[in-house]
Amino acid sequence: MYETPQPHPAFEADYDRFWRRYRSGDAEAEELDTIERLGGLRSGMRVLDLACGFGRIANGLAARGLAVVGVDSSRHLLEIARQEGCSSATYLHGDMRNPPVDGGFDVVLVWSTSLGYYDECDDEATLSSALRILVPGGRLLVESRHWDTFGRTFDSYTEKSCGDDLLREWHHYDPLLGQQITQQEVVIDGRSSRRSYHVRRYGVPELRSLTLRLGFERVTAHDERAQLLAPTSERAVLRAHRPLVGGKGQ
Repeated sequence: MYETPQPHPAFEADYDRFWRRYRSGDAEAEELDTIERLGGLRSGMRVLDLACGFGRIANGLAARGLAVVGVDSSRHLLEIARQEGCSSATYLHGDMRNPPVDGGFDVVLVWSTSLGYYDECDDEATLSSALRILVPGGRLLVESRHWDTFGRTFDSYTEKSCGDDLLREWHHYDPLLGQQITQQEVVIDGRSSRRSYHVRRYGVPELRSLTLRLGFERVTAHDERAQLLAPTSERAVLRAHRPLVGGKGQ
């Protein structure tokens, strides 16, 4: 169904130009700490990072002794990940909705608002694949901006720069569909191009209901520091477990 993965328009070849350095070293270390705590990770465990991009998280976890596989549909971003990676990180070109891996993973990551860029049936396919790939008792971690907070401070216009290059974005939120619709203008070397995309802004209760319906259990919600989620938390991490026995993943 997804045999020829194509990069989503929001993650074209210039994505890394504007986004690679948006996190400080301390913030990134804290992010990795959160993943380790919520994932119950120990050295040697296997982690699958879906929509891994340029390997920011995958390479960080691999450097901490974990066996990480990153999957992404962008060959350009994967090449960056490989160049900056280490031997315990493996990168595969593929689609997050049907990743080209077998089972046996202790943790599956759908990190940094990677869910929601396709239709809802595609998001279900991604989460169903995660359920299949996890070992019994394995953990799914889905991370994004916390809509309870983000929705109150929604910016209609954002801008990022890299030298003289610019990424301008105009955002609109459709409350009926729960979608953010974004119009982009990218200016590189004085040349301008435009494109648009949408992202589904799931609330935590919606994601909880979806993962339970698909066969996950023991679903909890946390913030960016692995504490229980609060109404004012900036980021949200939904954690769900594959059942130890039975369930739709078997």
